[in-house]
Amino acid sequence: MGWEIHTAKTAFAQFAEAWDQLNASLYDGHPLFDSRFMGPLLDHFGTGDERLCIHRTDAGISGALILCRGRIGGWSSFHPSQLQATPVLLADATILETLFAALPGAPWTIELYAVDPRYAPDFTRLALPQIVTPHAYTIGIQPTADFTAYWDKRPKKLTANLRRYFRRAEAESPPLHVSALGDAAEINAGVSRYGTLESTGWKGRAGTAISRENQQGAFYGEMLGRFALTDQATVYELYVGEHLAASRLIIGNDHMVVCLKTAYDESMARFAPGRLLLYRLIEEQFALPGRKTIEFYTNATSDQQEWATFGCTLQNIQLFRGPLHAAMFAVSRACRQRLRSIRDEMPVEDSPTTGVAGCRSIDALRAEQYDLGEFTATDSVEASTNWFELLQNKVYPLDPGVRFYITAEKKRPRVILPLRLTTNGSARTIESLSNYYTALYAPLVARDGDLLDVQSLLTAAVHDHQGAQVMRFGPMDPDSHAYSALFSGLRANNWIPFRFFCFGNWFLRVEGTWDDYLKKRRATLRSSIRRACKKFAAEGGTLAIVTTTEQIEQAIAEFQAIYSASWKKPEPYPEFVPSLIRHLAVRGMLRLGFARLGEQTIAAQLWIVGGRKASIYKVAYHEHFSAYSPGTLLTAHLMQHVIESDKVEEVDYLIGDDEYKRRWMSDRRERWGIVAYNPASLLGFALLIKEVGGRALKPTYRRMRAFCRRVWARISGPGPKEDG
Repeated sequence: MGWEIHTAKTAFAQFAEAWDQLNASLYDGHPLFDSRFMGPLLDHFGTGDERLCIHRTDAGISGALILCRGRIGGWSSFHPSQLQATPVLLADATILETLFAALPGAPWTIELYAVDPRYAPDFTRLALPQIVTPHAYTIGIQPTADFTAYWDKRPKKLTANLRRYFRRAEAESPPLHVSALGDAAEINAGVSRYGTLESTGWKGRAGTAISRENQQGAFYGEMLGRFALTDQATVYELYVGEHLAASRLIIGNDHMVVCLKTAYDESMARFAPGRLLLYRLIEEQFALPGRKTIEFYTNATSDQQEWATFGCTLQNIQLFRGPLHAAMFAVSRACRQRLRSIRDEMPVEDSPTTGVAGCRSIDALRAEQYDLGEFTATDSVEASTNWFELLQNKVYPLDPGVRFYITAEKKRPRVILPLRLTTNGSARTIESLSNYYTALYAPLVARDGDLLDVQSLLTAAVHDHQGAQVMRFGPMDPDSHAYSALFSGLRANNWIPFRFFCFGNWFLRVEGTWDDYLKKRRATLRSSIRRACKKFAAEGGTLAIVTTTEQIEQAIAEFQAIYSASWKKPEPYPEFVPSLIRHLAVRGMLRLGFARLGEQTIAAQLWIVGGRKASIYKVAYHEHFSAYSPGTLLTAHLMQHVIESDKVEEVDYLIGDDEYKRRWMSDRRERWGIVAYNPASLLGFALLIKEVGGRALKPTYRRMRAFCRRVWARISGPGPKEDG
């Protein structure tokens, strides 16, 4: 069991049936991954050096892909230009971790080109270091409604242009008609006509056109012929009278059709025959009983995107055998770039990145008329422009290094990366816009945004902070796509990233009612709650929760008073929490709890509710009243409220591994950060060596510290207990 490596050109036919079964089970038989496509592709464009990698388990074949040997120790996916998306047929991406050992030679990297993330395994689960970069932005059409509804939603410029082209063609030429050829013999003739048409245009002049005499023509003829045997291939042709004006080659399955190639008669460009044919093709697909997704698999221009109802970025994914191989690759590439810049007498720093904007504040983004509506606080306050605006205004109001880097489409931001550019002595650092108020940091991503943009955002930040040696981000969810994207973006910019632990995070998965919750807690906690409630009620105590803007200033003053009277250190930025409370009250996300004995407030807690989640942000109680266990009382009261009234599905205790949090919560996860160094700078390289050395010595240090703690525990005895 494990990987088998075969010569692809001779062995593929033997595994074609198993290949198609895997494609069917994983991706509903994607047409581009079909053996009827891949087999002819290997026959006509393979060199004989390609390797078919098959992974077996006791249950059968669970993985298949075709690789080519590249430079020393390097392998890459088989990807001739005719293959618009590369098949990576893996039930689980983690099996790639054993592929390096199975490949011949001493492989250290595998590059997979043009991977469609919708039809590929989840590479974020892979422990191998990787660099993910954009290959092309493809588009498609999902025919959910009727054609009229689809066309009415297209941009006015597109619909007006098509009306003009149709009127012009009707007025100046013989009648238009469309043929859809599906029979194997018809398709063979259609491919020949397609080749003749393409040869008259720019592809013919460039020598890249299909013809019956070249490999391209032979490939498309054979491949389309195979699909035609099951009625899954079509050649669409647009005629102006008897003259062929445009042609498209199509393959499909029960769920989608894929537009492979298109050609038109350039002498008839004033009629835009390619567009007219596309219009008729889409119209026909909407009219068919089993509507299929139309996939274009092209690097779409802005004009082409006007036809689409969705888009997707195809990815190039470079995997490394281990962190050392990834680091050596980055150092080598950084050195080559530095030498090249010295040789060409060019600045070492990157040039500004196209398509990236940088602003100093959220207000500046608004002034530039960016639409920030999608990024306002609704479900999570920290995943909003409101949070970063508050952090800048109340914590970093005079900091000139705050930056918001964005990629946008027509003033609609796709990704926003909030950063701080800082200088400490000779070290220049780029870090996340976060501090101890931050429980979770991540770039802001629109619904149609793509985290691959992070690479270019980081490039722009390095350009602005010329000579930066260090980048630092945190705290983050290590299992999130944003965390993987930052790692990948740093590597793509030739930086060497490392993980570091920030803190533990206790949380509760809410299942059932408040009573169900209590039954799952320890008997000691249930007993503490009962005793505290009885004593508190007997003394005339009351509990209250503020959720609206009514008398909010009085509530803020009350919260600050109890916070000052508690064991907590004074807030270094006294306006931050009050401003946060006001913002939460306006958004309906505030749960500000108070425990009072008569007129005396003895405890206060600030909770945030949004998106079916409650977060315990600040807690404080008056130490003089610790006998009443006011912290326990108020936590129980707010917990009951968010479970019964807010119907939350999760309660998050945010930052820290404090023992008392474990009593209330059901699960623990961790928040991690990323620190990265620029090996192209002398100081960055020195800091990199220091980081590597420190990590190598850390196990020894931990053993010594654990030993000292055991000795100290025997000497000092048990420590004090925390009340409240």
